[in-house]
Amino acid sequence: MRAALLSIVTICLFFGQAYSQTAASDPSPSSSPVGEKASEKSNSTVTPSPPSKVKVGKAAALGLPPEKANPVRLVRFDKPPTIDGKLDDEVWKTAAVLKDFYQVQPGDNLIPENRTEVRLGYDTRFLYIAFHCFDDPSKVRANIAKRDNIWDDDYVGILFDTFNDQRRAYEFDFNPLGVQADGIWTEGQGEDFSLDLVMESKGMVTSDGYTIEVALPFKSLRYVAGKDALWGTHFWRRTKRLNNSLDMWIPLDRDKGSWLGQAGHLTGFEGISTERTLELIPSLTLSETGKRKSALPFNHLAGLPDPGRFVNEPMKFDPGSIRTSLRWNQTNWWLRPISASRSFSRRSARSFSKESISSAHK
Repeated sequence: MRAALLSIVTICLFFGQAYSQTAASDPSPSSSPVGEKASEKSNSTVTPSPPSKVKVGKAAALGLPPEKANPVRLVRFDKPPTIDGKLDDEVWKTAAVLKDFYQVQPGDNLIPENRTEVRLGYDTRFLYIAFHCFDDPSKVRANIAKRDNIWDDDYVGILFDTFNDQRRAYEFDFNPLGVQADGIWTEGQGEDFSLDLVMESKGMVTSDGYTIEVALPFKSLRYVAGKDALWGTHFWRRTKRLNNSLDMWIPLDRDKGSWLGQAGHLTGFEGISTERTLELIPSLTLSETGKRKSALPFNHLAGLPDPGRFVNEPMKFDPGSIRTSLRWNQTNWWLRPISASRSFSRRSARSFSKESISSAHK
């Protein structure tokens, strides 16, 4: 009897243990799928999307983004900035901003090593330009150079094709201290830095590179203006220590030889005051002559050489040499100079003739 009961208890324990092992080994029907979905959702949230590919090389020149392909509208300033090389005037916060430069030399429209930003604005009398060139200040090349001789320094540059004819443009360059170089860029012929315009500029080396401010009077330029007027433009930055690298706002297609043909554009030149300048330039001629006279007359009697000396005669003034030049220039036209000579006796004058300013720069 005891043996039968013992057998029954043993059988019950065996089946109970088998059931518990089966239940423990089987997962919950909902635990695994939910866990996998949660894991997938977590991974999709954490993993960032890959960054968009930046166009470089020829593709950058052929596919300009809208902020470069469309004309940039200038902002009219209510108050002029102080030209001191510091970009701390509140008005610069409202300016049009140009950024995302490309390295065009020696690279082919590559992402440059250092960032560059340009700010633009205007009022009735001046065009205002500011550069912020980010760099290590200890490596910036800046010297107090002579005008038009800044090429051993780092510098920034501008082309303004003020008639948008893709043939001729004003060129302005500034080193980090604001020293100027200005001239005329002629497509296919190069640069002529004999031109010296009146403008104000100031630059300074800062803790994050260097900054430059420029006030360019409209009266120093010949241009078209108005609601729909366009100026072709380029902005660049040259860094000497980086293999003389050239960074430009508009990328260049190396298969095209024309810079002005690939220029960006500015618009919004409205409400500019017209200033007319009348210049009177008088001139006259003074002459002075001299003769060599004997310095040691006794040497001549003794047969010795006489070095002599040069004695000037009194200065003479020729009234007939008086000349007055009259020059009258306006915003879009240039009048040839009128010269009046021998005003007391004989007078000759060139006739007036209007010509487009494009011929005035030849």
